[in-house]
This record gives sequence, structure tokens and C-alpha cells, in this order.
Amino acid sequence: MKKNLRAKLIIVFLVMVGALYFLYPTFRLVTMPEGEREKLRTENPKKFDKLMEKSLKLGLDLKGGMHLVLEVDDSELKEEERKDVVDRALEVIRNRVDQFGVSEPVIQKEGRNRIIVQLPGLQDAERAKRLIGQTAMLEWRLVREQKEVAAVIKRLDEILKREQGDSLVEVSEESAMDTTGMIPDVSEGTKEELQDTALAVAGTHEDGGDSLLLSGKDQADLGNIPLETISKDKPFTSLLFRFYRDWILVKEENIPRVRALLSQLEIMKAIPGDSDFMWFDEWVPLSQAGGRGKFLFLLANDEMVSGKNLNNATPRPDPQSPQKLLVGFDFNRTGARHLASFTGKNVGRFTAIILDGKIKSYPIIKGKIPSGRGVIEGNFTDAEAMDLSIVLRAGSLPAAMEIIEERSVGPSLGRDSIRMGLRAGLLGFAIVVIFMIVYYKLSGLIASITLMFNVIIIFGFLAYLGAALTLPGLAGVILTIGMAIDANVLIFERIREELNKNKTVRSSVDAGYAKAFTTIVDANLTTLITAFVLWQFGTGPVKGFATTLSIGILGSIFTALVFSRMVFDFWTRSGKVQKLSI
Repeated sequence: MKKNLRAKLIIVFLVMVGALYFLYPTFRLVTMPEGEREKLRTENPKKFDKLMEKSLKLGLDLKGGMHLVLEVDDSELKEEERKDVVDRALEVIRNRVDQFGVSEPVIQKEGRNRIIVQLPGLQDAERAKRLIGQTAMLEWRLVREQKEVAAVIKRLDEILKREQGDSLVEVSEESAMDTTGMIPDVSEGTKEELQDTALAVAGTHEDGGDSLLLSGKDQADLGNIPLETISKDKPFTSLLFRFYRDWILVKEENIPRVRALLSQLEIMKAIPGDSDFMWFDEWVPLSQAGGRGKFLFLLANDEMVSGKNLNNATPRPDPQSPQKLLVGFDFNRTGARHLASFTGKNVGRFTAIILDGKIKSYPIIKGKIPSGRGVIEGNFTDAEAMDLSIVLRAGSLPAAMEIIEERSVGPSLGRDSIRMGLRAGLLGFAIVVIFMIVYYKLSGLIASITLMFNVIIIFGFLAYLGAALTLPGLAGVILTIGMAIDANVLIFERIREELNKNKTVRSSVDAGYAKAFTTIVDANLTTLITAFVLWQFGTGPVKGFATTLSIGILGSIFTALVFSRMVFDFWTRSGKVQKLSI
């Protein structure tokens, strides 16, 4: 008897200490004043992150954050590529979110081609959407030379002239004079600014990154060629502003027309199959002519290097300008070999650096790059540099993603949910305690202490598992309070029955627990099976409810059959108790 009691005491003590140990970081974080918490966050971020990591996590509905439903567009993929496209996209998104630093994200498949992403505690929703949806395809493609571009433009003029004939609309005399005279150049300052803000492979750096970039001043000395504007004879050329080295400058007002023409089937047939027209991503202000425009490049499809062989990408300060950030990259052996071959045979030519189908920079190749190392530079903020390195490290998405549903939960709504959930839990707990004490007297007080121990076990175990507490999870806790008391009610009623048979207190307690044991286990086991099914096949909130319900059921069985039994054993073991307060 004494050995069994001692064993129960040790087990209960270890469970209680373990639960309190895992709850301590949460208690410390909750009770810490806001000023002290902010001080710890800024002065000792490692300690703060460790405290946050060990604390009880809050779900999206309690902490606030973002809920996204993404749909994978596999319409342009081959049949064999469609089989695992969602799984590959899921892995890429998971890698990006993990590096983004969101705690307790939920990332899972739904149906055939959808992915659910939940990011609790997220404040910058737009940044998250950019990070998740960015395809992150990085390419280096050779820029066709001016004579090749001129030949293509000549063919386009001939096609449009043949198709449209006399229906072409003459440009105004004012416009013709403006474009056939001395055409204003892009200002010197503008060109230098473009080189500063564009994404570019930088020049030689202390970290060993090889040089591809010809500076803006170097490019300024190379000159540019105005384009004639003769509407009937050169209908495509009439929409262009000027040649600038190997690419064309198009005014803003003519860009929609040029885009529309380049998308026409007959026009596309005139463009060589090994080339594509592509726009530079930045606007170019026109210093003297006024307004702005964009550069149009003719890029080679057969002369390119893909970024899929990147080994690593990390943000770092620019050694030549410490206030700027770079993103350093390393190719693997295959990528380094391709880059060395590409740069070696195209020295002196321009290359377009393309990220996600947009030209970000157009440096000139100054020499062969054998190492496969370099840097991407630009006026990055800390977040932009980090996000770019994340998407490059995680790899490109295998297909385009479309956000078909987006919900945001504000922190204030989350705080209201916590307050109302806690209020409901405390109110329910108080009602149960009052009922138990009034109806079962001292035994009811023991049941209430047992119930409190059960709640501590639930939250301690959630903290240990690193599971997130959601609003449905709080509902699971409240439901568990009722189920835990139900076990005690069964035991107490059995003990009362035995006492009514004029049995001793000690034998009545033993018989009461023995007869209630099977009923308690059966009732809780069926609920536990239901909770397991919900956890296995449910998503998001349903899983949160199932998790807390499962832990609560196991805690209820333990506290009712071990903890409360231990208390009754201590109370009645002397045999001197003649009447049980029940």
C-alpha cells in the first residue's frame, strides 16, 4: 500500500514539475512588462528568440496574421511535369517561409492543386505575398547587337506596311520635327542613377565576386543613334524614340502600341526563333524631351545561363559602399562551368540579367568568370536583400501561383478572441467548481484541484510539443473541463453507493474507483478515437481542436484515476476517517 502510494506521489510530482517547467517561459513572457520585453528584444535578441521559441505558440486566430489559399497553374507544363508539381511547389514555399522566420506556419495541400498557407503573427502581408508567390527564375541572356536589332525592325516595318498600307495614320508635323531633329539624350545623371538602382552583377569586390559591369560613365561615352520617324514607310520605327547602344528607347505614350504589335502573331513570326523582345523593368526619365520611357531589348534564347544551379545566396554589405547591401551568390560546379563558357565567348557584349521574366540590369561582360561567384547589387533595403536571397536559395517555383483567397486577422481581433476565450474558460471553470463544492463538499474541492492540475497539464504539454493554441483549441480546453469533471462525478457517485451499503470509508473509496474505472476509460477512449480522426483528416482549426481535446482526455484520465485517487488514499489511509465529506 505504502509502495503504491509512494509511486503515485513520484509520478504526480514529476508530471506537475514537467508541466510547470514547460509553462515557465510562457508565464515569464506574459508577465513581463512591455518595456522590459522590448528591451530584451533589442539588446539580447538571441535570448528573446529562445524565450519565444519555448513559449506556448498562439494560432492565427489568436495572434493575428495571414491566411492564403494558393492555386497552382500547371496549364503550361507537360503531362509528366504535372504529376508532382504541387508537392514541389509545397516544398519550395515551405523552405521560403521557414527562412522568412514566421513561427508555427501552417503549409499544406488542399485538393488537387491548392496550397493553404497560414502565417501567425505576420505584420507585413505584402512582403509575405511577394516572397511566397515570386517564381525566382534568375537568368543571364545575351543582348543582340544593334545590327541584328535593326534587321528585325526593318522586317517588322515591311510586314506592317504590307498589312496596313494606306490605312496608316500620318504622325503630326510637330511630332515628326520633334523626332527627326536633334533628339535629346538620356541625361548623364539618369544613366548613372539607373546603374545604381538596377539589379546588376557588380564589379570586383573584396569577397572575390568577378566583374561583369561596365559603369554608367563608360556607357555614356559610347553614343546613341536617333531613329527616323516616317509613318508610311516605317510604321514600326515611327513608334520608337532612339537606338541607345544595342537596345531601343520607347516613349511612355507609345509603349502600349508597341506591346500590342509585338504580341500579334504575324509580327512574332518575323522575330527570329532564337530571340525575344523584352522590356527593362525601370522607367527612364528623358532629361530634355520630357516625360519618360523604357528600354526594349532583343535577347538571345540560345545564349543564356540559368540560375537553377545556384548553390547559395546571402545578403552582405558592399565593401566599396558600406551603406549599400549586395546579394552574393555561388554557383555549383555545373553552373560555374556554364557561366565561364558564357562569359568567355561573349567578352565585350552586353548581357541582360533577368529575374522572374523582367530585365533588372544589362551589364557588359568585361572578362571570363571562371569561379562561378559574384554579387547582385542594387539599392536594397534589409528586407529586400533578405527576401531576394531567400527565394534564390529556396529555388524557383515549378509553376505559376495564383492567390485565390486571402484573409488577414489583426492583432486586436486576436487579443479580443483571447480575452473572450479566457473569460469563457474561467467562467465555466468557476461554475463547475462552485457546483462541485456545493454538491460534493470537500470531495468536490479535491475534484476542483484535480481539474486545475488537468488544465496545467494541457497547456504544459502544448508548450512541450510546440503546438499552436487556436480559438478552437481553447474550445477543446473548455470541453475538457466538462469531461474531466464527468469522470470525478462517476467516481463520487460510485463511492456514495458503496457508503449507502454501510461499507467503511476505505472500502467504499476502493470500490468506487474500481467500478468507475471501466466506464471512465471506455467513455474517454471513444472520444479519443474521434479526436484522432479529426486530427488525421482535419485541417487548421480542426486540428487545433483535436490536439487540445486529445491532450485533455489523457490528462483527465490521469488526474481522475491517479491524482485524485492519491489524495483520497492520503486522506483515508489511517483508517480513522469515519465519515467522508462527499
